[in-house]
Amino acid sequence: MRWDIALFKFPSPLTRAEEADHAPLLPLGALADVHAAILGHFPGTDWSDPAWGCWEEDWDSIEFNLGDDDPADSLMLHVRAGPDVVPRIQALCREQGWTAIDCASNTFLGQD
Repeated sequence: MRWDIALFKFPSPLTRAEEADHAPLLPLGALADVHAAILGHFPGTDWSDPAWGCWEEDWDSIEFNLGDDDPADSLMLHVRAGPDVVPRIQALCREQGWTAIDCASNTFLGQD
């Protein structure tokens, strides 16, 4: 599967993904803190380019497009993996207070 997922942090929970278009954003955190959070759920992520992390495991991969802003205000995941990575992304988001939105369906990640 191939899909893109946008991660944001909002001051209060959203009830619908469409609300993200007009909701105020909070920073995800300092670049170093975001790197550490991702490494906690996706060990081995290559952050040799601090703006662009690459994780690979077996046949799965995720490119983490973080950008250069510090603190980071959003994160784009370019996922090339099966659905088994979804719970890992959701766990990362729960731990950090981030919201994951599937860009293709404009729904929360994992929402049916």
